Amino acid sequence: MKSMYGVIFTFLFVSVHATAGEEVRIDLQAVPADIMEKARVLMPEATYKSANTEAEADGLVYEIQGLLADGRKLEVDIAESGEVEEIEVEFTHDLVPGAVLNSVQAAYPDLVVTFIEASHSESKKVVGYEFVGQQNGKQIDLDVSADGRSIVVADD
Repeated sequence: MKSMYGVIFTFLFVSVHATAGEEVRIDLQAVPADIMEKARVLMPEATYKSANTEAEADGLVYEIQGLLADGRKLEVDIAESGEVEEIEVEFTHDLVPGAVLNSVQAAYPDLVVTFIEASHSESKKVVGYEFVGQQNGKQIDLDVSADGRSIVVADD
């Protein structure tokens, strides 16, 4: 009976404190089996290490983080409905198309890039990039379209 109250308390605590957009760390084993299997099918070469949930307007999203065989980080975001929201994979400069790099360098010539992430659809098509770096002593986070034609300073 005591453990049932603990489960209920935990559920209520997470429900009350997980407001829209807020990430809550969970045990990897707490990810529903069907969601975890979908992540493994999508990215079978990944070793999954951690997970969290994020409450969004249309429900809970499971964000499952791991590493690829070459050490690059990845995150697979799957809604509780089973819909794949995105697959984020750490990229090195040599993996980013020249047109995208040139656009970022032209718009932000003083940017020192420290991290690049490619966002993929369920079909693994790149739909955009995130560039993180320093410019004039300030951290900057850019959302860049897959073709490099649109660059927006991220607000997160």
